[in-house]
Amino acid sequence: MGRRDNNMTCGLAEEVTGPIQGSLEMLMRKRQRSVERSGVPTGRRGEDLNRGLLPEEDARYMLRGPFRYEWWYFHAVFENGYSTVGTILPLNLNHWRPWRRECAVLFAIYGPGGESRNHFIFPPRHLYRASYTHCDVLSGDNYVRGVHPHYEVHFEEGEDVAHLFFEALTPGWRPGTGINYFPFPRYRSFGWLVPVPRARVRGTLRVGVREMEVEGHGYHDHNWGEVPFARFIDNWHWGHVDCGEVGIIWSDITLCRSLGHDRIFMFLLSKGDRLILESPEISVTYGEWREDPENLHPFPGRISVSFGTPGDDARGEFTMRVGSVVETQDLLEKPPEVPGRDVPPAVKRFIHGKVAKPCYFRWRSMVDGSVEIEGNDFTLEGETIHEQMILHGRFLERQRGGAGD
Repeated sequence: MGRRDNNMTCGLAEEVTGPIQGSLEMLMRKRQRSVERSGVPTGRRGEDLNRGLLPEEDARYMLRGPFRYEWWYFHAVFENGYSTVGTILPLNLNHWRPWRRECAVLFAIYGPGGESRNHFIFPPRHLYRASYTHCDVLSGDNYVRGVHPHYEVHFEEGEDVAHLFFEALTPGWRPGTGINYFPFPRYRSFGWLVPVPRARVRGTLRVGVREMEVEGHGYHDHNWGEVPFARFIDNWHWGHVDCGEVGIIWSDITLCRSLGHDRIFMFLLSKGDRLILESPEISVTYGEWREDPENLHPFPGRISVSFGTPGDDARGEFTMRVGSVVETQDLLEKPPEVPGRDVPPAVKRFIHGKVAKPCYFRWRSMVDGSVEIEGNDFTLEGETIHEQMILHGRFLERQRGGAGD
């Protein structure tokens, strides 16, 4: 019966002409312009979810094409109120001097009083190396290296230094295959996995002339791909929550208009040393929007996430309330410490008005909520770091007008 239906469909398509044929062709093009979601959570449970990753999955990838990218991201939140974020990228992010053979290192330290020390570092390309067998990446004086569960991380610029040791508390996590594919010729990959969903962190933090021993919790992920993702993604939100025995990773990726402003969700919950729940289906609402003339976009002061259904191994909800904006950047505006020339004001006005308003936010927020895990109730209370990357910003008004405002 199936073969007969297929033959009938093919014959009908061949006979159709005129407006109907045009509509069918348009439908086929729209179907082809969809994301192949092979890198989203598939609902694995138990041992299948806790298999972990191979060392080479956190190593350097063989990437091709003019839009290839890769970065290793680490962050830690300490008991003394300080926190730090470090990222190593092999490609030049200094768009104000794109001809230079440079790499990029992003390093920041945030103090308990809301102060931020942000550094943009551009080591020469010949000072970069990375292993193809495991995580071992060097860029200038900065490095990240290790094999699960132990990593050593070192970032420095001037008098600011973070030398830390991460001990993973859970297996690594790969949502699906770890790679989604966008509708782009030849180079289509968009990869993301989490070698360290939760970690115990200890080490030394130096802030100016003050040096201190620190302890806290942390996180590490790895991003790579070949697709020009700024062409297909309007914005993304990402967050990490670590409260007692419970850890949560979540993200809300909004695609651009050509992909229907569709959304891709990622979610992982862990308890103790086990991954408990992964899901591509969560509810995220944004409210209490804040406007400040100094920021390119308004941002939500409250973000609420709910997950799970009766019968799942975990379900619950939590809310993040922004305490402070620790970093924000109009991506067309050169930071003062970055060498190079500014984008001409007329060009920036044209891009903002007609093309996109690219912008980045990072917040420190208080989180509260409750979850039920395998029949036991847990309360979430603590501090978290979360971020929003805005590449176009054309969908934010719809998010702003949605439920929960």
